[in-house]
Amino acid sequence: MTKRILTAMCAAMMALTVASCGNDTSSSSDSGSTTASTAEGSEGSEGGSTGTCQDTGCVWDAYTPYEETVTFTKGMQISTGGENFPEGDDYLNNDYTRYVKETVNVQPEIAWEVDANNYEQKVALSISTGDIPDIMIVDRTIFKQLVENDLIWDMTEVYEKCISPNLKERYDSFGDRLFNEVMVDGKMMGIPGTQLEGQHNLLWIRKDWLDELGMEVPSTLDEIEAAAQAFVDNDMSGTGNTIGFAASEDVYGSYNGKHGLYSIFNYYDAYPEQWIEVDGKAAYGSIQPEMKEALTKIRSWYESGLLDKEFAVRKSTDREALISSGQCGIMFGPWWGYGGVPESIQNNPDADWAVVPAPLDEEGNMHVYAQDPVNSILVVSKSYEHPEAIVKALNAEYDILKGMGDGVEAYKESLETSPNLSWGVCPVALQIGFEDELYRVYNDLVKAVEAEDPSVMEFNGYINSYNAIMKERENPKADIWNWQEAFIRIDGQRAASYEKNLVHPVVFYGKTDTMSTKWANLEKLETETMVKIITGDEPVDYFDEFVETWLSMGGEDITNEVQAELDAR
Repeated sequence: MTKRILTAMCAAMMALTVASCGNDTSSSSDSGSTTASTAEGSEGSEGGSTGTCQDTGCVWDAYTPYEETVTFTKGMQISTGGENFPEGDDYLNNDYTRYVKETVNVQPEIAWEVDANNYEQKVALSISTGDIPDIMIVDRTIFKQLVENDLIWDMTEVYEKCISPNLKERYDSFGDRLFNEVMVDGKMMGIPGTQLEGQHNLLWIRKDWLDELGMEVPSTLDEIEAAAQAFVDNDMSGTGNTIGFAASEDVYGSYNGKHGLYSIFNYYDAYPEQWIEVDGKAAYGSIQPEMKEALTKIRSWYESGLLDKEFAVRKSTDREALISSGQCGIMFGPWWGYGGVPESIQNNPDADWAVVPAPLDEEGNMHVYAQDPVNSILVVSKSYEHPEAIVKALNAEYDILKGMGDGVEAYKESLETSPNLSWGVCPVALQIGFEDELYRVYNDLVKAVEAEDPSVMEFNGYINSYNAIMKERENPKADIWNWQEAFIRIDGQRAASYEKNLVHPVVFYGKTDTMSTKWANLEKLETETMVKIITGDEPVDYFDEFVETWLSMGGEDITNEVQAELDAR
C-alpha cells in the first residue's frame, strides 16, 4: 500500500473513530455552564484527596483556569510518525498544548516513553512498583490490575462536576452501556475512550464484473453466492484462477477488520467470539448451535471452489494482493475499505466497486453485533492531587480539536498554522465521539455536497473529505486518494448507516481471571476447529465435540466468571 493511501486510511479512521464531531457552533456560555464547586469545600472520593486547591486556585468545573500552572505526567508510546508538527513544535509544545495551557492553565509532562511493543511491559513494571505516571491510557486488562491494586482515582465526582457539555453530549449518546464498562462497585474508576458504531463488515464487490455479466449488485446470501459462482465460472479476472471469496486465516476476522466471514455467521444469528445472552444467562457465541448452519454453508463454498483454497495460510498482505491484482472480486470489510481496493483501481482504472450492506435476511435486515463501546480507558493515579485538571484539559483540547465552544477561532488558526496535526499529540490523547457519528458525518457531507458549499456543514474536521468528493466528481479517478476518500465517505458511510441494521446485544467485553491463563489455548482450539470443519478435515458434527472440549478446558469456568461479573453490576 502506498504511503499516501496509508495516510488516507489514518485520516479516515481518525476523523471518525477518534476526533469526534458535534455541534461546533456552541456558544462559549454553553460550553462553560457547569456549576462551579471548589475542591476545598468538597470531600474527596475514596480514590484520593481533593488536593491543595488553596495553593492553585482550582475550581471543580469545566473551564475555570488555575491561578498557577498545574502539570501532569503521562506515559507514552513512541510514535511511528505522522504527527505533522510544524517546525519548532513537539509533543509538549504545539497548538493543542498551548491552547489547553492558555484556557485552563494545565500542561503535560512526559514521565516515560517506550515503543508500542514494550508498552504493556512498562505499565506492568510501573504497577508492580506502585510508581505510575499521573495519567495513562490503558486497555481493560491493565485497568483491572490498577483497580485491584488501588492505584487510581474514583473519577465519579470529577466527571459529574467537570466534564464539558460538548463532551457529555457525546458520552450520553451511548446511554448506560459505555460507563457500565468502567464502573466498579458503583464508582467510575476511569474515563472511557469511545468506539463508534457502524464498523461492521459490508459486502465489497466488483461492479464492473457484475455489469459485464448483466447482474445486479447482490443483497441476499443466495445472490452473493450466485455472483461469486459467476465470477469463477467466467474467469472474470482473466487469470485462469478467479477466486470467489477471500477470507481471513482465522475465519471470522474482526470487527473493523477486513476479509473476515463473521457477517456470514451473523446472518445465521450466530455470533462467534462474542458473549451474548441465551435464556437469561451469559453464553459464548462460538459454541451455540447456530454456528453449525453457518459452518455448513461456508464449507460448501470451500468444497465448490468459491472460497479461496489457501485462505487458512494466507496473511493479510496476500489477501490484499488478491484484491489489488484483480484475481478476486469479492471481500467483506468495513465502510472504509482498503484491503487492496484502491490499488485495484490504480492497477486497472476500469475497475469499479460497489459497497453495500449484505447479506440481508428475508425481511431486509442486516445482522450485526454490538461493538465494544470502549476503545481505551483514561486512568488517573491516586497519588495525583488534581484529577479535575485532567478533565479540564480534555474539555479544552476537544474545543480546539473540533472547533467547539470557545475553541472555534483557535481551531481555524490551527488549520492554517498546523494543517493535519495529529490528534495524538493532544495533552490527553483519548478518543471521544458520538456513538452514531458515522451517520452524522455522512448526512453532513451529503448536505454540503448537494449545496456545493462546505459552510453548511455542522461539524468541523471534514473539509478535506468534502474537497476530495468535489475533485473526484470533476475528474473521476485522476487521483487515487480523492477517489478513495469520496467513495468511502459517500458509498461506504451510506452502506454502514443502513437503516435496518439489526444489532445483536453483547453482554460482556472484558476478561476474567481464568481467561488470563486459559483463553489463549481456547482461542487456538476454536480457530483450528473451524478451519478443520470448513476445509473438510472434520465433519460438521465435529462441532459438538469441540463444544464439549471447550467447556472442559476452562470454558465452563470462564462462563461462570462472566456471569458472576454481570450479576455483580
